Amino acid sequence: MLLQEKMKTLKFSPNERIVLDFILEKQELIDDYSTTMIAEETYTSPSILVRISKKLGFNGWNELKKAFLKEVDYLKTNFTDLDANTPFTEQDSMMNIASKITQIHIESAKDTLSLIHHDSLKKAVRLLSNSSEVKVFTISNLTFLGQEFVYKLRHIGKKADTNPTESMMYQEAVMTSANDCAVCISYSGESASILETANYLKMNKVPIIAITSIGENSLSRLADVTLHITTREKSYTKIAGFASLESISLILDILYSCLFSVAYDKNYDFKVKLAQRTETRQINNQIIKEDEQ
Repeated sequence: MLLQEKMKTLKFSPNERIVLDFILEKQELIDDYSTTMIAEETYTSPSILVRISKKLGFNGWNELKKAFLKEVDYLKTNFTDLDANTPFTEQDSMMNIASKITQIHIESAKDTLSLIHHDSLKKAVRLLSNSSEVKVFTISNLTFLGQEFVYKLRHIGKKADTNPTESMMYQEAVMTSANDCAVCISYSGESASILETANYLKMNKVPIIAITSIGENSLSRLADVTLHITTREKSYTKIAGFASLESISLILDILYSCLFSVAYDKNYDFKVKLAQRTETRQINNQIIKEDEQ
């Protein structure tokens, strides 16, 4: 859940609500305010900000303000002229729709890159590299993205698998060892079957890489490292998951590419030789046809 959503939905006293409404109204301008200034503007006391911070899971106002400003900055960056939930209307022509959907993909990619942190990415790649096998756990339409990731990993000699049904996910999680690595994907981070799977994995001390939305959610709390995806879409009131699917796909491609680079020459040689042995087909298109060896 986004911090601003928590500020709007959690239970607060009337005076605390006045202060929160003030913070939400000011947005990035709150950076210039101290606790004393906010108290004067809202006719409350500075101590109320400490209580609010504690309720939201922070040690104090400065920590809360830093997290709030970071979220405000993210939400106001990219997607400035597009609504990820309804990027086109019934008045748009087919070419306008094509242009807007293309722009959604571009904005989603830029948004995703802004959320990637070096240390988190490095840790995730290390977990993948050191694992005996990579297990990918997804549900619904995300299964296809998981399968594509597994396909890529297997083509560089990395043992990997995914299980699309709930019962198989639970069984696989129970049979996964601490020598393996799990990739759990959930946009909300609250999918019941993914969380139950993650709990089984934790029991076996399996390292978990979570790919999920920004903000606090249950999957992130269970994971050893979290890679955040673009978080612009509502759960239900969207035409489709254009942005989130693009973001997840990009994160998986980045993970694969970084893992590939760990042993670049070895992986490249393995992939080419595997393709040469198993992917025989007649190609007449001169652009994609391989040069004769």
